[in-house]
Amino acid sequence: MVWNSSRDQLFPALILPLRLHARIVIDGNINLRPWGSTSFQLEPGMHQVRIYFHYLFLPQCGPAAINVVVQPNCVHRIKYEMGIFMFSTGSIREVTPPFRFGR
Repeated sequence: MVWNSSRDQLFPALILPLRLHARIVIDGNINLRPWGSTSFQLEPGMHQVRIYFHYLFLPQCGPAAINVVVQPNCVHRIKYEMGIFMFSTGSIREVTPPFRFGR
């Protein structure tokens, strides 16, 4: 599974969160990753993915969650986008059909 964050437009208030790490929670395990693309190797089956970030004194900003059914020998791409305001929920979705490789 590949995670991809979108930061097409930068506002001055967004500079601080972009320097912080995103929290990517997969099946309850927290992973700290910088903003941008990253990948995880997961076993086939259903996985719950939740993404959020810390901002100032708020422990969870822009939370979004999705359930992903990982298929064997496939790459699933997930796209997370921050809300328009720091305190609003983000959006997350699976993009394009999974890329299948090997047999």
